[in-house]
Parts: sequence; structure tokens; C-alpha cells
Amino acid sequence: MEFLVNRFFFHQWQRKLLAFLAAIFIWFFVNHSISSSKTIASVPIRIINTPADQTIQDLQPNGFMSKRITLTLTGTKNVIDQLEPGDVEILLDASHLGPNGFVQITKKNLVSLNPHFNLLKHVSSVTHPEFVIKMSPVLTDNIPITINSPVGDPPPGYEFLDIWPMHLLQTVSGPKEEVLSLKNKGLELTFSLHDITKEHLDSLQENEKYEDEVTFYIPESWKKIHIPFLTRGPEVLNDPEAKNLQINFLRKSFIPIKQDLSLQVFYPLKYSTTINPSTYPLLASNSVQFKNHLPILSIPLLAANVSELFVEIVKHNLEIEIVAVPPTEREWLEWSVNFIDPTHLEDAYVAFLLSKNKSIESVQTKIREREKHYRNRFRMYMQQFTLYISPQNKLEIESWIEDGKIKIHVPNIQTIHAS
Repeated sequence: MEFLVNRFFFHQWQRKLLAFLAAIFIWFFVNHSISSSKTIASVPIRIINTPADQTIQDLQPNGFMSKRITLTLTGTKNVIDQLEPGDVEILLDASHLGPNGFVQITKKNLVSLNPHFNLLKHVSSVTHPEFVIKMSPVLTDNIPITINSPVGDPPPGYEFLDIWPMHLLQTVSGPKEEVLSLKNKGLELTFSLHDITKEHLDSLQENEKYEDEVTFYIPESWKKIHIPFLTRGPEVLNDPEAKNLQINFLRKSFIPIKQDLSLQVFYPLKYSTTINPSTYPLLASNSVQFKNHLPILSIPLLAANVSELFVEIVKHNLEIEIVAVPPTEREWLEWSVNFIDPTHLEDAYVAFLLSKNKSIESVQTKIREREKHYRNRFRMYMQQFTLYISPQNKLEIESWIEDGKIKIHVPNIQTIHAS
């Protein structure tokens, strides 16, 4: 047995060693001469040497493009077959990009992220879809932002009033074409009332007069907006006015008027030959009295859907008006609440709020914008002003012409007084 082993290894050992070395050489040569191709998807692209006054669309702050590319690599089989996504990235020098923007990626642009692979040595060719990188001048400009009315329902016991400011400017830098396009379109920002709790609004009550208008200042974490051509995520609002960004609420309540309201009858001219103060005067009743020869609605009233400040300013200039028309045209006479000298009332309301918030704005243009904002709120209050005789009962006035008189009846008033 020993003889056979010795004969196998040592008989003509020089020839056997030479044959073994030749086999290794042939295997190594053949293995490294066989070519193979492999397609690798989503290969990242890194850009270097971008000129300071130029930029590239989709270029991220870390120097990588937001879009990726698919490469087909051909080269040494044993290396190509082992390549996996994540082993390769593309490195492009922006200073060498041609004017037309077309890019031809070669093996010189390949960077191996796996230290075991020498791509420059083992890759023979690179193919890829048509790829264009276009340089663009960097432009910095202000993009208008419209702050929309928030979505969702306000917390129980509160009513959404308005939002301030309604317009901001976002300073943005990027490719000139993208920035100009975005400036033309503008941006929009919308908050959700579902993110505001009743407990939070209740905590804002200051126990001062006229504090039923509650201001909720937008948290810093909400003050972000998405810029379409920037892929690094939402951008922080950079307009200095963003510090005043707020949603205003009205704390719902029934506000006592605490005085009688003037009551007038309007006699249309076209019926005045038959219906006028002499032929059909207003008749006194349990809810209609005369004070200094002037008719008044002498019942306690509550105001709703408005603020205490609004009621305080307008209560002396409120008038209930009955429209007198023939019974043949209308059985029940129409009525409405009128605001006497509304321009003066509006001025007083705006002046009060501007003086209260005079520390917020110092720029004259901002003061004018704030004034316009408050005037819109006052006019909204005028439209939604509602009178009640109790929290459960709106004011209803039944008036009609009978026996040469205009008669007025307020339903439910007896029941309310009795209780």
C-alpha cells in the first residue's frame, strides 16, 4: 500500500507538478476571460463640482440625484455575477457636462461600494437608457403662499372665525425654470381643526372682558410646506410674518342685550296712499311699548353667533323693522334686524382691535391688511347675528294688519316669563 502511494505522488513528479500548475493557469485564464452581463436597477448618481451659480434639477443637498438609473454592466464573469444592488454608484463631474446635457456613463464613472470588486479592471462596457442632466442658473425668489381655511370641525363649544395672515412669502432657491414656474402657480397651506383640542382652547381663556374671541397660535412644528422640486422634505416657513400665524375661534355663548330695541315700521311708498302711519299705526301690546313716543320691543333678548365686543358696540344702534304691506299681498308681515350707521360701528370695532394688537404690527402695510381682516370679521358678524329670547328659542315676530292697526305678537314669550 505504501508502495502504491509513493509511486502515485513521486513517480515522474516533475511532470505531474507541471501538469497541475498548467491546469491552474488554464482555469484562471479561462475564468477571467469569460464575459458576462448583468442589469442592476436603481443605481444612485452622485454629482461633484457643481458651479456655485448653477444647479441641477433633482439634485439633493447631499450631492445625490433624487432619481436613479438602470445600468447593464458587461465584464469578467466571476465579478459581474456577484454584483448586487448597492455595490455600485455613479460619480459624475458637473464641470465636464456637455452643453446639451446628454450623459454617457462609462466604467470610469463607476464607483465600487464593495472593496472586493475592482470595477475599472473587471467591467468592459456600460450601457444605459438615454440620460440627460441639464444645468440651470440658481434663482432665489419669493413664492406666494395662500393659507386656506382649515379643514375639519372646530372643538365643541367653538366656532371657526378666520385665519391670519392669509398670505405669506416663502424664499426659495433652486433651478431658475422651477422657481419661476412655482412663483407663477404659488403654494397653498391648509391646517386641520381636528388637531386642536377643546382643552387647549379652554386654557387660552384669560378671564378678561371681550375674550370670547380666542386666538390659537400655530405651533412651530406645523409651520412647514412642501416645495415640489425639493426632495429633502417639507421646508420651514421662512416669512417673518409666520410668527403671527394663527387660527381665531369664537367661544359660543348667548350674550344678553340688556336693553330694549327700537321697533320701526317701514311703509313702502307704493302702498302709502292706503297704508301709512295715520291709517295703520303700530299697536302697543305685551311685547311692544312706547317710550318717549318711540316704539320699542320690551322683552329680554340674547345675541348669538357674534362676540361680546360686537354686541357692546352695536347694541345702541339696533333696530327691528316691520315691513307694512296689504294683507292681499302677504298675510304675515316680514321683519328684519337693521344696524343703524354700520360704517361708524365697523370703524369702532376695528379701532378697538387694532389698539389691542398694536404691538403685533409695526409696518404700515401690515396694519392695513390687519384692518381689512377685522372689517371682514365685523361684516361676517352682521350677517350671522341672531336674536334669541332664550337659549332654546330664536326670536320670532308675528305681525299682521287687522282692524286698522299693525299688531305684533312674540310667540313663547309668556312661557319664558312664566318660567
